[in-house]
Amino acid sequence: MLIFVSFLLLSQIIIILFGQLLQGAYNNKTIEEKLLLVQNQCSILGNQILINQFIIESSQDNLNVEIDQLANVWEGRILVIDSKYQIVKDTYTIDQGNYMVYDEVFRVMRGEKDRNVRMVDNYAEIIVPIVNTNKVVNGAMIATVSLQDIEDTNEYIATQVHVLHVLFSLLSIIAAWFIAYISVLGIKRLSRQLAALKEGHLDTIEGVVRFHELTDLTDSFNALIEKMRVLEESRQEFVSNVSHELKTPITSMKVLADSLLMQEEVPNEMYREFMSDMVEEIDRETKIINDLLTLVKMDKKAAELNIEQVNINALLELLLKRIKPLAAKRNIELVFESFREVVGEIDEVKLSLAFSNLIENAVKYNNEGGNVHVSLNADHKFFYVKVQDNGLGIPEDCQSQIFERFYRIDKARSRETGGTGLGLAITRNAILMHKGAIKLYSQPGEGTTFTVRIPLKYIS
Repeated sequence: MLIFVSFLLLSQIIIILFGQLLQGAYNNKTIEEKLLLVQNQCSILGNQILINQFIIESSQDNLNVEIDQLANVWEGRILVIDSKYQIVKDTYTIDQGNYMVYDEVFRVMRGEKDRNVRMVDNYAEIIVPIVNTNKVVNGAMIATVSLQDIEDTNEYIATQVHVLHVLFSLLSIIAAWFIAYISVLGIKRLSRQLAALKEGHLDTIEGVVRFHELTDLTDSFNALIEKMRVLEESRQEFVSNVSHELKTPITSMKVLADSLLMQEEVPNEMYREFMSDMVEEIDRETKIINDLLTLVKMDKKAAELNIEQVNINALLELLLKRIKPLAAKRNIELVFESFREVVGEIDEVKLSLAFSNLIENAVKYNNEGGNVHVSLNADHKFFYVKVQDNGLGIPEDCQSQIFERFYRIDKARSRETGGTGLGLAITRNAILMHKGAIKLYSQPGEGTTFTVRIPLKYIS
């Protein structure tokens, strides 16, 4: 309904304005053409009056008759004024012999204007100078011309414009109804598909090709639906992975417990071995649960960040100190290189967890006797942390998935190192919460480099 009314009002405004502009333009042009015609005819008469030296006496004189006839044609009055401002000819004979003295005549006689026009009711009064061959003004003619013919024509045009207005109004009503019907039809179709989307049917919305804007809107919704599908698939995969990861240690503990219960007399050595295995599975379950809780916290809004100014150099040195015993067990050298003193606005706990995960992974997935190089640098806007190892590396086809939850390149190796598949997901979330970025470069067999960029001042 709104589209119909809007289109109808707009079309009516256009029709009315167009009609008024057309009438106004025609009226002005017609009057100007008539005034030019009168001016030209007065100039011709003025030449004849100069030849007769302003002598217009006999009623039978050709010049006198011509002036009277022209006044009748114009349905008006003609006055001829000589250089002494005396009226030598008045087609009404009322003022003939009198003197004409007023400003407009003076201006024309002095050559200040080539004509003077004054509109009175349905008449136009035009004053034209009588000029000799030397361009000297010797007199003037005042012609009063009826504009009734133009007024009659305008009334006729106005009638025709009204007829066209009614005709175009009917056409605009039909066009407005048609456009509104097509528009609403497309919108209703889109609304039905969105209603299905609201109920959980993530089907692609069919394009509405009648209007470019609706097509763009449909494309935007389809892009949104595609993202929702990806999120839904990710959610389902995450739930499946969580279920599997939590179930595996429990299954292992149940198998161990059942094995003990099935035997009547269990040797102390076997009992201790089985209980030790069960403790390891409990620790593994605990680590998975702790990582899941950490990931959930990371998924919350960044408003929960505890931002404070932290010396990044000291933070990284502390993390390396904590990880050094783990590296020593595998004879891996840890090297820290700082190019400058860096102080940034960060959540120390969350970013410590992120950097710690990167450095621990560099140690865990490295070769015996390898090395891990950690560097810190900064510019006027960001600080940069690089963690580089010379270990196993990451295959190219796995690099795009390495930050996904529960994703493991080598599940057996992850099980040995105690990994849950959540470390890098936690790391990325912590960095993103700081409006930062993390990039990966790796070559299988040559090692892996993670580069982290974090703003020095936190952007809320």
